[in-house]
Amino acid sequence: MTELPKKILIAEDDPASCKILKTLFSKWDFDVLTASDGSEAWEIFKTDADIHFILSDWMMPEVDGVELCRRVRSVKGRRYTYFILLTAKSQIEDVVSGLEAGADDFVTKPFNQYELRVRLRAGERVINLENELASKVEQLSKASKQMRRDLAAAATMQRGMLPPETGELEGMIYSSRYIPSEEVGGDLFNLVKLDETRLGIYILDVSGHGVPAALLSVAMGRMLSTYDLHASLLLAPDQPDENSPIIPPREVADRLNQRFQSASSKGDFITFLYGVLDLDKCTFTYTRAGHPSPLLLSGKVVQDIKDKGDIPIGIVPQYEFGENVIKLKPGDRLFLFTDGLTEAANEVRERFNEGRMLDHIEATSGIDLEESVRSLVEKVLAWGNKPTLSDDMSILAIEIKCDCKSD
Repeated sequence: MTELPKKILIAEDDPASCKILKTLFSKWDFDVLTASDGSEAWEIFKTDADIHFILSDWMMPEVDGVELCRRVRSVKGRRYTYFILLTAKSQIEDVVSGLEAGADDFVTKPFNQYELRVRLRAGERVINLENELASKVEQLSKASKQMRRDLAAAATMQRGMLPPETGELEGMIYSSRYIPSEEVGGDLFNLVKLDETRLGIYILDVSGHGVPAALLSVAMGRMLSTYDLHASLLLAPDQPDENSPIIPPREVADRLNQRFQSASSKGDFITFLYGVLDLDKCTFTYTRAGHPSPLLLSGKVVQDIKDKGDIPIGIVPQYEFGENVIKLKPGDRLFLFTDGLTEAANEVRERFNEGRMLDHIEATSGIDLEESVRSLVEKVLAWGNKPTLSDDMSILAIEIKCDCKSD
């Protein structure tokens, strides 16, 4: 329990009344400050942040009790001060004007010391409650600041799992954007070198957003890397195959599905697209688990891929995922994205939709890949025209630059 307040400021222009009040309060173990008028009381109040009570006469020269109360209430960011007006006024309009100025209580002259003590005890309870509330607010503020720091650290860690926005690898270039709806999000994508001529490329979207979705996406991202071969789902170097240690996309999806079955029991699911880009043969072999289909720009036209999609990760155990193959040629562009782009809605709840996205990709086929991606994201954000996003947005686009060998 907070210690009871002990400091009181008396504002009284009558010396006899002031002396009586000071004697009473000292007897009641208060630390007493006195002022001969409202102006002096105001100066004392401004310099002493530990004043818990003010007992002020109503009628005083220069600054009266009501004006003093009004000034006290105008000060922000300090402990609450319980204000009692001492007055001979008893008309209802006078009481109302005092309350409107911010007074907590009234004591009429001539005052009764026992009544005054009871009113002070009521004020002490109010002050204690105010102090407890202020302490709780301070604790919440500290917790909120710590949470913001933790979120900033989590956001930094999550962005550290993403590739640089643009890059060039042997045989291809890429451009990407990641825009979470909160500090952290459920989208994740990356390009992972599997061997000299093949890359693993994935993009995933955990339902929901914020910390829960981010934790799940980060857990999946660790498995979809080659830093720790014992934890990686992309390579099996300890189980050499006659062709390659690279795990096929359908098997990667199957292993993720087995490990994240608990997600669906909590109402979550994961859309996932993973493929192996073979820069020697110019093929992209992929599995699509509930995720939007990739878009292939060949020349100036987006091609109709007509792939077979499967259900999201974590829905049905022992599900058999399939694979699709896209044949590429130099100059082709492949766009992987999350539905936050196509489902971005404007003020009348009209979605940006895939049709507008296709039109933009075709219209920007003659410019650099980076500029095409940048302008697309800007167009989607302008379409939504909101200070905060309703869903995370991610896009990863690649362009083939190498010569392809025939099968």
